[in-house]
Amino acid sequence: MIEGSSASARLIVLSGPSGVGKTTLAQAVIDNDPNLKRAITHTSRTRRNAEIDGVHYHFVTEEQFLAMRENGEFLETVHIFGNYYGTSRQAVLDRLSENIDTMLIIDWQGAQHVRESMSNVTSIFVIPPSLEALRIRLRERADGNPENDQTRLNNAKYEISQCSDYDYVLINDYFDTTVEQLHIVIDSVRANEQADLGATPAQINAILEADLS
Repeated sequence: MIEGSSASARLIVLSGPSGVGKTTLAQAVIDNDPNLKRAITHTSRTRRNAEIDGVHYHFVTEEQFLAMRENGEFLETVHIFGNYYGTSRQAVLDRLSENIDTMLIIDWQGAQHVRESMSNVTSIFVIPPSLEALRIRLRERADGNPENDQTRLNNAKYEISQCSDYDYVLINDYFDTTVEQLHIVIDSVRANEQADLGATPAQINAILEADLS
């Protein structure tokens, strides 16, 4: 069953593999768009040193998260790398009812759930210019996650294989260019138009066919 939103507010779903830079891209766009806000995800993951509760995530215990899920409080949830992530259903509906376009930064599984349960959804998938470029970004981030580079790259390749379900696929090669493309997509959504941009099938296939050894 599709849940209603306001007549004009849009739900923007942004996905991409770990390390591709989707959160930084989203913040750059939101900082320059007064009618676009981010729905903060709940997670059972331990907070990293640079993260702020309520800004980067709502950090809760696993027990709290599971209780919220049992109560039907999440629009979507996912269990990945041993941690739970979920989007508050009411927080999203409240934003949309105030006619505020809302961005969710979620994985492809969560995006699928949102597309099935909400109206006015536009989905954008961000891919790296290459898996080698993603490997370098993961090493530079050095966030202490126990998953090794190879596992993350394998997961990334599988996630990218799901991008055909998205309305747009953008390559995050040059940060400023990708931010500009995101603005163009969102402006097009508001105008009920289709933006003519994004990765070509050949560019996507080049990543999917890359040797990870």
